[in-house]
Amino acid sequence: MNIIIVGGGELGSIVAGQLISENHSVTVIEKLEKQAKYLNESIDALIINGDGNNVRFLKQANIERADLFLALSNNDNVNIISCGLVKKLSKATTIAKVENYSHYFPSSPNFPEDFGIDKTVATKQLSINKLVDLISEPDAIDHINFIHENVKIIGLEITEQFSETNVKIKDITQGNAIWENVRIIAIKKNNAVLIPGGNDVLSVGDKVYIIGKSENLKEVIERYFSLHVKIKSVIIIGGNLIGQEFAKRMANEGRTVCIIEEDEKICQRLTEELDNVLVINGSGLNQAVLSDLDMENAFVACVTQKDEQNIISAVMAKRNGAYKAVCNISNIAISSIINQVKDIDSVFSTESLAFGEIIKYCRKGDILSVIPIPYIDAETIKIKISNKIALLDKALCSIKFPPGMIVGAILRDDEVIIPHGDDEIKMDDILIVFVLPQSKKQVEKLFA
Repeated sequence: MNIIIVGGGELGSIVAGQLISENHSVTVIEKLEKQAKYLNESIDALIINGDGNNVRFLKQANIERADLFLALSNNDNVNIISCGLVKKLSKATTIAKVENYSHYFPSSPNFPEDFGIDKTVATKQLSINKLVDLISEPDAIDHINFIHENVKIIGLEITEQFSETNVKIKDITQGNAIWENVRIIAIKKNNAVLIPGGNDVLSVGDKVYIIGKSENLKEVIERYFSLHVKIKSVIIIGGNLIGQEFAKRMANEGRTVCIIEEDEKICQRLTEELDNVLVINGSGLNQAVLSDLDMENAFVACVTQKDEQNIISAVMAKRNGAYKAVCNISNIAISSIINQVKDIDSVFSTESLAFGEIIKYCRKGDILSVIPIPYIDAETIKIKISNKIALLDKALCSIKFPPGMIVGAILRDDEVIIPHGDDEIKMDDILIVFVLPQSKKQVEKLFA
């Protein structure tokens, strides 16, 4: 496909790099001269130093020949307006990153399609949903919720309390009603990620990813991983859009909520706009501020605009007694390193969440969603089987899958199937597949 991207920042550059690796023709329009120069030297794409809202630069990018237009700048106004211009100039599908979605499209009569936008990626909402998922299962280090289906992937760390350490997986799962209803799809051992087999073992320090129906996963957590701690309070470091909206949702659920924000004017506004939320003017890096709070059994979300501040604040919160400390980062490249920091329970990236929403439109076959797991450098892909491919009606044990993939679940009508060797893939099934980087292209061909 011919793809034009407006905005070559963190999100635009990783999307461009991925699309180039998948043999798409990519053009990036970037306003900042320094960033445009960096992109020109680092990726194999046509880089135009200009404004995405300027028709001259859109025409220079050959917009009339584009199949897909991605407005991914850090300015919502630019993203929305550029999509409207593109719809007048071409037949390209338009996707706009809109951080403050409710500001522009709170309800009728305003809709994204009125502005030439085919699909919006509401980044703020993606981050809030991630925080809600993480607090819903505080004993999990990661939580991937497949919307509209009662199936999830959870990440869990193997600690000394796990009763089945150094036992072969087949000996843990066979004949065990709890484990037979879920499936282990990946294990991270030190810095290596593997698709597990029956003879692999779970050791202290491993991170394990399990797929299953929500109620079955709850059984696994309750029996093997839960410390049976109830979250007593929610402390949010950063009063930006994400922090404010998350605080509002938590307060509406009846939780005790506190926001720590450095900017005095923002604190004044938050105090006026938020009910039942304590707002503290201070820094999450200030030990005196943290010491004044009761952090026992607290969920701490570090969501400022600065990665370094979020990382250090999470570590300090954990050392001040927080039960769970999570942080949002924008630099995806360092996420795998941060995920190894002992005092940080969970790391997520708004850009990575948005990346998954965008990249599915550029994949072949019936790809319904792509959810990257950046700190283990892997993806979960949801695929609909709508064509007569070679895999149909064959037992899974008879199919030679690429070594870096595993079928985690099959969604058939209203049923969630955790597959075993004798299960088959049927027409109209939806598959949730876990894929390591080296197998992406093979998996795409397999299901195309």
